[in-house]
Amino acid sequence: MNGIRRLVLQNVRPRTLCAHYSARAAPQRPKQTRLSAQSNLGPSAMSAHQVFAPLTKGCPVFKISQPITVLREPQQFYKQLIHGIKHAQRHICLSSLYIGSEETELVAELKNALARNTKLQVRVLLDCLRGTRTDSAGMSSAALLAPLVQQFGEERVQVFMYHTPALSGLSKQAWPQRYNETFGLQHIKAYIFDDDVIISGANLSRDYFTNRQDRYMRISDSQFSDYFVRLVSTIGQFSFRVLNGDQATGYKLEMADGVADPTRDPREFVREANELMAQFLRRAEIEHAVEAGSISEHDTLAIPTVQMRQLGITQDESHMREFFELVHAFARNYKSRSLMASAYFNFSDQYKRSVLDSASRWDLLVASPQANGFYTAQGISQYIPDMYSIIEHEFAHMARARNDISIEEYMRDGWTFHGKGVWSYLNQPLPQLTMIGSPNYGYRSIYRDLEAQVTVVPGNTQLQKDIHQEALGLLAHSKIVSQDELKQRTRGSPLWLRGLKPFVMKKM
Repeated sequence: MNGIRRLVLQNVRPRTLCAHYSARAAPQRPKQTRLSAQSNLGPSAMSAHQVFAPLTKGCPVFKISQPITVLREPQQFYKQLIHGIKHAQRHICLSSLYIGSEETELVAELKNALARNTKLQVRVLLDCLRGTRTDSAGMSSAALLAPLVQQFGEERVQVFMYHTPALSGLSKQAWPQRYNETFGLQHIKAYIFDDDVIISGANLSRDYFTNRQDRYMRISDSQFSDYFVRLVSTIGQFSFRVLNGDQATGYKLEMADGVADPTRDPREFVREANELMAQFLRRAEIEHAVEAGSISEHDTLAIPTVQMRQLGITQDESHMREFFELVHAFARNYKSRSLMASAYFNFSDQYKRSVLDSASRWDLLVASPQANGFYTAQGISQYIPDMYSIIEHEFAHMARARNDISIEEYMRDGWTFHGKGVWSYLNQPLPQLTMIGSPNYGYRSIYRDLEAQVTVVPGNTQLQKDIHQEALGLLAHSKIVSQDELKQRTRGSPLWLRGLKPFVMKKM
């Protein structure tokens, strides 16, 4: 049970990296910067399932027997959402940061599905701060969904709004909309239709359905689906519920009876939420544990992990640390490479250090300034892409002694980039592992937001090919950037912008 206790301790210090993890010990290899240029990098006596076996400890593990579908484009993602809503027979469960106030078609499909099937139940989990933020017409996610609760009742429609305990009392009143979201958010993206689960980093708004590139994977398995439904329901127990009410907003928010309000008693709220999540994770680990000898290299494994550090839950943080250590240990004996993507070059210090100290080759994929969601923003937000370029240049400078770390920027005319995840090839031409979900691998993904991702270890060549093609599709719209190019780009940046770096790194 030590693994479970680790999850519920709020101030655990991460274990120190061993001395042999230093950057000086990392092997120097000729730089290869394109996954498509890779062939087998050498033999290994171990299969990927053996290499990554420690990742199955302390987490639920699901053996997926049905084919996994890797979606490539936003339009495919939207079509799958609509298809799932139309064909769900038992339940629909949507977890997102928010639903765009313009998504009347999506909500209409939910309404039609509920009207057609009186046994259908719908659960929606959103962030309270983002989900109640109003647009120019005064509309919000909460106002968009409240009529469903009114028409079909709480027995069939539940809309949960998670609120961070880090914003309470006078601070909550002082911070305006949008800026208050820097304190912490519900960021988990999972879309469940009966036994089908779409894991993604995409939200439910128009740009994510048209020209904002993300990642999307559909996994069909009843136990895996049940895990995410229970995860959403557990978070819903310590979230506000959207009810029909206030005439001005079109809704009202209420906490469940007996649950502390995070805006009034954040300390008690954290204690209660921590207890509920620890119970959920403990049960999931016990029910879906696997014996070491029961996994074959033909099994496709799905390992979900969650991160909620404000609530004392550090499962994904521990999982990622283990992953980096396993890749490093493998790369000390065999050539190895991995790709890590994020919407923003704002990787946490520990993840940057893990890459720099790794014996493996790493490619980092992020949005170019033009593909950054803040590129067309107004006010001070318009400088955020420049800030990420400054952080990117500093990392390139740190990695200058390594010739096997590259930075690539996604640049596609008229598109923005929101993809995130990991593809680990070890020493093979096809991916041996991928991670997909909501984390951007930055400071706030670890310390502020509710996050979930799924580690998939493929058990067949077709799935490996599909995951590989997904990576190549992203890289096809990407360009390698050098330290000199980043230096030129950031030259002349105002000093006040560099002074904002600590805020951006921890808040954005």
